[in-house]
Amino acid sequence: MKLLYKKIINRLKKITGRFVSHNIRYRPQSIFRLHADDAQAQREARLYPVYPALRTTLDIPEALYEACSAYWKPQREVTTDYEVVEAPNGRIYTDNDSTVAIISKYNRLIENVSLSMKEGKVTENGYNNIFEQRYFSTPTRFEGTVFSLLTGGAGLNNISHWFVDVLPRLHLLKESGLYDKVDWFLVPSLRYGFQLETLRLLGIPDAKLIAGDEHPHIMADCIIASTAPRGNHTLVPQWLCQYIQGAFVPLATQETEADQQDVKLYISRSDSKLRQVENEAELVEALKPYGYRSVVLSQLSVLERIKLFSRASSVVSATGAGLVSMMFCKPGTQVIELFHEGFVVEPFYDIATKMGMDYSYIICKSNSLVKDAGQGQHENLKVELPELVELIRAGKKNKRQAQPNQQTNLKYS
Repeated sequence: MKLLYKKIINRLKKITGRFVSHNIRYRPQSIFRLHADDAQAQREARLYPVYPALRTTLDIPEALYEACSAYWKPQREVTTDYEVVEAPNGRIYTDNDSTVAIISKYNRLIENVSLSMKEGKVTENGYNNIFEQRYFSTPTRFEGTVFSLLTGGAGLNNISHWFVDVLPRLHLLKESGLYDKVDWFLVPSLRYGFQLETLRLLGIPDAKLIAGDEHPHIMADCIIASTAPRGNHTLVPQWLCQYIQGAFVPLATQETEADQQDVKLYISRSDSKLRQVENEAELVEALKPYGYRSVVLSQLSVLERIKLFSRASSVVSATGAGLVSMMFCKPGTQVIELFHEGFVVEPFYDIATKMGMDYSYIICKSNSLVKDAGQGQHENLKVELPELVELIRAGKKNKRQAQPNQQTNLKYS
């Protein structure tokens, strides 16, 4: 109820902010397009290229691409300039939903490290929702250097977006060489246990954290910000997968012999009101002869998830945030994703193929006509159990036929 109340208040603030004028002088006057070879512009903000013109591809079968929901059709290939920008005496403004604005000391919006979203998708450079904003709170001043991990949309409260859209910014910061300069880390929120836990696991002290939902408008001696980890698109770059694995999987120290044994997991969504499996009881029974155990991930800490998934040989789950834990799995792990036919989206099959998983999927038929992502997220699914069992058996057969020392190496693309 408290979360719903906050959502309603934030929505009202967003609507009011476009019609009621207050502190409008804080609205940026123009867009600042920064180039590495522009010496004069570097006085306003300094650019640190990390992965210039990085090409990312979606490497999946054509049949799966065609099955992807029309309202969320991904691109097959994108190119992104990954950069970090340092802005002396800059500001950061966010509405904790669709706008993250990095603003220079000359009141200009810094392109490429700012973010704007409409209908859940990132808008192209040259546009930002902040230019429609008329109401601005007075910024809170922080002494020292602030690094922004802010992102739009579900990065505020969704663990999948936290791992994909928030934490990977730390990798870009380290690659820029500016990590040790940072005094404060501005994150979307600290309301959920997984947020503080992951930051602590990464060695960031609580005392250095600023919550964006409590401080939506700040200024500092220096602001540092990065390109969004997925750029202006939805495809997941190879470096992101490698960063998450490298940062978290080494923490999966197994303390007993039982902890070292492989496990087979079914991720239950019984703790969610969205996309539940209607015949879950029958599904769990069908998986028992093959050694699967059912887990509710909200009952586990992040460290417990890391330890559990790092020894998983097979993971079965309806599409949803919990599947991000497969990023802790070793290459070759069997992953079976269950889709409602009206909600087939690409993030997890994109991640699975880039991490060398043995990925397969089932698209569950339905009589519902799904028109958009908002509706699709709420649709429950009923799984054809014979099809699921067949995929599990096929996976076992493939593993028996695989070479004993066969490995899948992650490479940049």
